[in-house]
Amino acid sequence: MRPTVSILMPVRQWRPTTTAAINSLLAQTLTSFELLLIGQEDVVELAERLPQDSRIRTLARRQPGIVGALNTGLAEAHGDYIARMDDDDIAYPQRLATQLAHLQGASGTQLCGSRIRFIDADGGTETIGHGNTAYAHWLNALSDDAQIRAACHIECPLPHPTLMAHRDVWQRIGPYREIDGPEDYDLILRAILLGIRLGKPEPILLDWREHSGRLTYRDQRYRREAFAHCRARAACDPRSGLRLSDNRAVWLCGTGRNARDWHDALTQQGVTISGFVDLHRHGPERSKRGKPVISYEQLPQQRQDALVIGAVAGPAARTALLDYFGKHHWRSGREYILGS
Repeated sequence: MRPTVSILMPVRQWRPTTTAAINSLLAQTLTSFELLLIGQEDVVELAERLPQDSRIRTLARRQPGIVGALNTGLAEAHGDYIARMDDDDIAYPQRLATQLAHLQGASGTQLCGSRIRFIDADGGTETIGHGNTAYAHWLNALSDDAQIRAACHIECPLPHPTLMAHRDVWQRIGPYREIDGPEDYDLILRAILLGIRLGKPEPILLDWREHSGRLTYRDQRYRREAFAHCRARAACDPRSGLRLSDNRAVWLCGTGRNARDWHDALTQQGVTISGFVDLHRHGPERSKRGKPVISYEQLPQQRQDALVIGAVAGPAARTALLDYFGKHHWRSGREYILGS
């Protein structure tokens, strides 16, 4: 019988966390699924380590890397729905059932993520730092489509190992792309540009393991500049509604590295940067990247029809910007966007 859900889990090398991840899926309250473990050429050895369960299938990736593994899984999946999972994370028992109900419910969600909790290499939470705690709080606060879209230029708003959607939605988005950038963020931004509705159900459904071996820390495709170029490409797409493809100029709020990354990535896309906006504008001739730096008092008069990008870091700075934009009756996705 066709399973309800196919779960794609690339396995680069067997680790103790791999066993824990697999066991968390075998304990799901929704039992109609297949678990696709996608290895390299070591699938025979991989199979020898697995528990005896007919729902587990081993596949050798057709192309190298994480993108090759995931696209192999997408091509081989039999389920009506397809979900993601990493081999170092822990799915809560109700994860698949809760996400399936959310996708089939009244929310209209087509691509579903979930709320997460960070755990460390040993499965605890005591060593999780302030940065990851704040990041988890930010991710978990984004639950409906409007919130997720408004935040999509800050960071990837859906944790990759929590994704789940009907196979027709995956086919509409298309396969993962081999780019100089994060493949998961690229996938989510493409889904947003296609008008696919995103969301998360209420509970935390996955423990996301934080450790130094994650690809995020080892692969150049996940460097800051690569994220900036992903954002810039999406912002410049005509489907974004931001009109940057129509020669609309940009003002950048902030002068730190976030703003500089936006400047460089947008300039590479051919966008005109009018200048930067800063709280502390010292001196009449101050400039950044050869562009003028103006004050927030000057921005309304000088903006004209330009898009304003809030390229600041931290929730307090973003809240202050939102208050400023609201005071001038500027609309998200029209007059401004928030970016990281």
